[in-house]
Amino acid sequence: MAIYLNINQQQAGPFEIDNVNQMISLNQITLDTLGWMDGMPNWEPLNSETFFKLGIGNNRSPKLSNSESVKDPAVELGSPKGGGSIAIGSAIGEAFKFFKANFIGCIGWVVISGVLSCTAIGALLTPLLGVNLFSCAKRFQENGKKMEIGELFDFNKAVEKIFGPIILGFIIGIGFLILIIPGVILSMWWTFSPCVLADRPDLSFTDAMKASRAVAKGNWIKIILLFIVIGLLQIMGAMCLGIGLIVTIPVGHLALFYAYKQARG
Repeated sequence: MAIYLNINQQQAGPFEIDNVNQMISLNQITLDTLGWMDGMPNWEPLNSETFFKLGIGNNRSPKLSNSESVKDPAVELGSPKGGGSIAIGSAIGEAFKFFKANFIGCIGWVVISGVLSCTAIGALLTPLLGVNLFSCAKRFQENGKKMEIGELFDFNKAVEKIFGPIILGFIIGIGFLILIIPGVILSMWWTFSPCVLADRPDLSFTDAMKASRAVAKGNWIKIILLFIVIGLLQIMGAMCLGIGLIVTIPVGHLALFYAYKQARG
C-alpha cells in the first residue's frame, strides 16, 4: 500500500509500510510525521488509528519471549511519558488562537453541547464532542486544518470517548465525597485523559489514564493554577452578561489540551 509522507514541508514517497517502519526505527521520521494514502480526505500523523491498524509504528518494541509479559500496554504502544513544562499563558494563547481561526466551530460546540446536555441521552454525547474538539485542535496545530462542525460527531472509538470520561468523573466525584484530598489527587492524575484520547486514538481509555498521570507528573502546581485561571476566565465571561461565555468556555476547554501538549514534551 503506497503511503506518502510530509517531510520538512515537502511530499515524499510513495513508500511501502515496511519502508515507513524502517524509517521510524532509524529516526529518519517520527510518529508525528504526517502521512497520506489514496482515499484519505486529509493528512494524518502516523500515530493515528488509521496508520496504526496498518501496522505503522506498532513494531517498535522488541519481541518478548514466552516467559516475558507486558506490564503496561500503554508503554508498549509508546504512549506519552511527559517531561515538558506547562506555560499557562502560552496554553491560553494557543487556545484563543484556535478560537479566532475556528470561531464558528467553537461556538457551535458550545451551543450543541448545551442543547444536548438538556436531555439524559444527549448528555452522553457531550464527552464525545469534548474529545473531538481536542482532535480538531490537534489537527489545526499540526497542519493548520480548520475545524468543521461535522468533525464533532466523529463516532470512531465512541465508547472510549463517551464512557471513559463519564466513569472517570464518577470516580473523581467519589474521591471528593470521601475526602477532598483524594478527589484533588485523582483530578491531577487523570485530568489529561481525554486529551490523550484525542492525541493518541490508538490507546484505550485506561491506557490514556496511565499516560495522563505520567504527563501530569512534575506539573501539579501548574495544573492547579491552570484550573484557577480557567475558572477566572469563566467568571469574566459570565460578567459580560453571559455572552462572554461563548468565548471563555471553549478557550478554557482548549487550554487544557494545549497544556497537555506542553507537558507531553
